[in-house]
Amino acid sequence: MLNFENPQLPAYANETYGWLYNNLDLSRFYDKKWFVNLRRFGQEQKLVDSLLREIELSQDVLQFGATFGSQMEETAGRVGCYSRYDIYDINIVQIGRCNQKFEERRNSLYAEQKDVREPIKDGLLYDVVVVYMLLHEVPVLSKSKIVNNALSKVVDGGKVVFVDYHQPVKWHPLRYVFRMFNRLYQPFVEKLWDRDIATYADVELRSQFTWSKSLFFGGMFQKVVAVKKLPFSHETSY
Repeated sequence: MLNFENPQLPAYANETYGWLYNNLDLSRFYDKKWFVNLRRFGQEQKLVDSLLREIELSQDVLQFGATFGSQMEETAGRVGCYSRYDIYDINIVQIGRCNQKFEERRNSLYAEQKDVREPIKDGLLYDVVVVYMLLHEVPVLSKSKIVNNALSKVVDGGKVVFVDYHQPVKWHPLRYVFRMFNRLYQPFVEKLWDRDIATYADVELRSQFTWSKSLFFGGMFQKVVAVKKLPFSHETSY
């Protein structure tokens, strides 16, 4: 078991989530599908299914951030064995968990330690870039860096899919309970209540995409899809 403090991580990551992400035993418990679904108020499979509808067989997929539950496994199944599915995460503990969990799929799934807040200059572009339940864990400046980096890694005509929390409607029975929980344990969530994910992208880069948003569970969750325009396209975006 690793210490909760990981000197490779930014201070906010250790302070807010180090107790979980630096602890391999606890991470394995949180990885149980039923527990993830409980934490997502029973909406996890619906969110995963919605994500999978944006991915076609044999597309090359890049994901920012390792996740718990079945999302990575189901995404790998959708991608298939003859295309790339790469996962970047800043935390070496989570990369080790991924590589151990998907040992039999190492020919098509590759997990690598990489800080997705920093420009990724490997020259690779992907059909789909996935940012699944990551933005709510990072401060505003990091949100912008991650969104911009995700948009920069997709081919013309490809898409970036963001799945994360969203501001629930005012009548939602869990709205104020969730807000109280956030302020105690997830301090960066409400910046996704205040702003659309698209607004975290630089204006020039944002204009290269068409954007759409779907809401789930009374607005508590969102899926935002940014499709990169083809050259000489006259499509508009908001």
